[in-house]
Amino acid sequence: MSPTEDFSRFAKIIPEEQLPALANNLKRIPDFRWVIDIPNPEIERLQGDVVSNFPTVFLDERGEARSREFSVLVLNNTCDLPDDGLDFITEAPIVDFNKYLEFERERQFRGKNALDDSEKRRIEDRLLEFGRVLRNNDKTEILYLPPFAEFTHGSLVLLHRVCSVSARLYHDALRQGRRVASFTQTGFYFLLIKFTTHLARAETADVVRRPGA
Repeated sequence: MSPTEDFSRFAKIIPEEQLPALANNLKRIPDFRWVIDIPNPEIERLQGDVVSNFPTVFLDERGEARSREFSVLVLNNTCDLPDDGLDFITEAPIVDFNKYLEFERERQFRGKNALDDSEKRRIEDRLLEFGRVLRNNDKTEILYLPPFAEFTHGSLVLLHRVCSVSARLYHDALRQGRRVASFTQTGFYFLLIKFTTHLARAETADVVRRPGA
């Protein structure tokens, strides 16, 4: 994410008066401490809120549902989150930054017991660069968040693992006090930029579609 990026394409989303603060914060990258904070004390339900111990689900290669609890990022727009809003919310699981890198390290070395020292160093260097890319938020499908709540080493929001869950479970989680973080104002705009970059970025020139009728 370049701190010199042109924000004109977000003009209808980010109010003009907020652009200087956002630009100043982007200059602090890879310091993202300005992005997220304690739960907003004035508004109970916000897009981008983090809820702990919340169920997620995905389908494996056999089409079988696998479910477990994670801290999650609520993706729905704030206006959809009241009790009389949507029947389902969309959320993305959040994982510990260090644990994710350790998992990736184990995957890279799995079944490679005969590697010599130079090959091991190449893998370790790739992992080091991978961690830098993640921490800089240069990976479009993964959102890096700085330390907060239980994530003392930072965390990663897996935007490619989103799922839908009954809104009743979300409302129950709020009543049980499991809302643990909210985005700041400029952090929220960064979140929207990240969504756009992940889901609506320009396609490469080699993608040529059929013309419309």
